Amino acid sequence: MVEPISKSTKRETIQGIVRGIRQDIDGYKQLKSLLKRQRELMQSRDNQGLHHHNEHQSRLCHNLMIKAGERRRMLKSLGFEATAGGMRSLIERLPEPVSEQVSMLWDNLISLVKESKQMNESNGKLLVGQQEVINQLLQRDEQPSVDYGDKR
Repeated sequence: MVEPISKSTKRETIQGIVRGIRQDIDGYKQLKSLLKRQRELMQSRDNQGLHHHNEHQSRLCHNLMIKAGERRRMLKSLGFEATAGGMRSLIERLPEPVSEQVSMLWDNLISLVKESKQMNESNGKLLVGQQEVINQLLQRDEQPSVDYGDKR
């Protein structure tokens, strides 16, 4: 059986959730910038730069995943589902001025997550396209060439 948490612990948990959302907003803004830079590096075929860049981007993504896990844990500790719906339920139960502020922060975070996902998918498509071109070039080199009936 779960013991009810005190009012001050609830307040601290909610403050932690809001602080985490603010930090995640900053993190996703940084991720969007990194995704843009990643695309530039891919387009210029800067493999060394891309390697170093991707290490940094992976660390940021890992940290964002950890923070999302912390938020889910805090939501559960408050008795809400560890989902976006649970977050919405928490927001609806907050007092009016706070509820509106947290809702705007949450909407901003969700928007940044969606934009980042779209940018990542676009970068993935660029990478697949580049790999297809490389594969076609390699396969062409493996096939014997014929000019006017004579093999080269």
